[in-house]
Amino acid sequence: MRRGIGLKILVVSSSFFPKIDGSTRCVYDHARKLAERGNEVYLVTRGIEGTKREETFDGIQLRRSSYSFRSGTLFNKVSLMLEQILMIMTLQRKEQFSVIHAHGFTSGLAALPCKYLFRVPLIITTHGTELLWPRKVWWRTEREMKFILIFERLALNLCDVVIAQSEGVKTYMLKIYGSQLGKKIRIVPTGVDQAKFMVPAKKEGAPQILFVGALSEIKGLSCLLRAFKSVHDGIPQVGLTLVGSGTRVDEYKELVRNMGLNGSVRFCGPVRDDARLIDLYKGSDIVVLPSNVGGPISCTVLEGLSCGKAVISTNVPGGIPDVLAGGVGILIEPEDDVQLASEMRRLITDPAYLGTIEANGRRAVEQWYTLDSMIDQLTSLYREVAA
Repeated sequence: MRRGIGLKILVVSSSFFPKIDGSTRCVYDHARKLAERGNEVYLVTRGIEGTKREETFDGIQLRRSSYSFRSGTLFNKVSLMLEQILMIMTLQRKEQFSVIHAHGFTSGLAALPCKYLFRVPLIITTHGTELLWPRKVWWRTEREMKFILIFERLALNLCDVVIAQSEGVKTYMLKIYGSQLGKKIRIVPTGVDQAKFMVPAKKEGAPQILFVGALSEIKGLSCLLRAFKSVHDGIPQVGLTLVGSGTRVDEYKELVRNMGLNGSVRFCGPVRDDARLIDLYKGSDIVVLPSNVGGPISCTVLEGLSCGKAVISTNVPGGIPDVLAGGVGILIEPEDDVQLASEMRRLITDPAYLGTIEANGRRAVEQWYTLDSMIDQLTSLYREVAA
């Protein structure tokens, strides 16, 4: 439905479909919904092998770079950045966008020259930082992280508006990037398509636990498997479904075998089809994301709540505690498999408690975390900065 006069909006993101992760889902829902409301939406992203350079995707005018990688040599990374800078400036000269909305620091840096040359407002939404992770799961060296931090601060300090998805996200951003950002941070909670992610209540069948995310220690997978083993020992009919991929999948499968859980743990791999993903939520009783890292609001958490499922996650810096506090879901401490097992066991064995948590979650989504609410707030912000 068209709401007022449409805007011309350029979205820039380092990730987009067919890649699957939380930030990709957020970018897709953001751009798709803006297009549905009658805005003209372009999206610049990196290349992925086997995809078209230009196409229309659910109303989004998609433009991909010629590069199909995110990592590589410094020369390749610089080349990718320069190509995206040129793509953005060329599109701006032709289309004259009202606003540029970049997702992530790298995308924000690529859009900065266009902001200054064409005086187009630039908004950046961050999707977390490795600086929030425990040191043992860092992908980069400390020297590399200090170098990257320089550019993260540069992008945030030079853009017009920084979007944080919750108060917890704003808090860690001010701590990491400096209190001077306070005047330009706006809080816009991530939204979930609550009409799509709505399933009937599960009424029968063995209890099922669902995990959706990267199969890695970043997401606490070993902790989840240890906790599930403890629950399974007392409730052998319980099942665990793991949705996602990662470099350590074979190790986790071996761990499952060693625990004697082969018939009770299912590895589904990445799920790109929403209908199939929703079926997995439908068949679950509990959604668990025992993340070891802080960051923005998790799409898995919101999808689980929207589907009326009891959600367990961790008390890490950022958006997850903001969403799940106050009985909306259940918060545990990172890597505490004993606490995780206890909470899963209680939900499985106490139907009244399970029903209360389920109802609280769906109600919270309807009040604060709908996709329409997010787009309403973003559209108002676009009109404000473009005025």
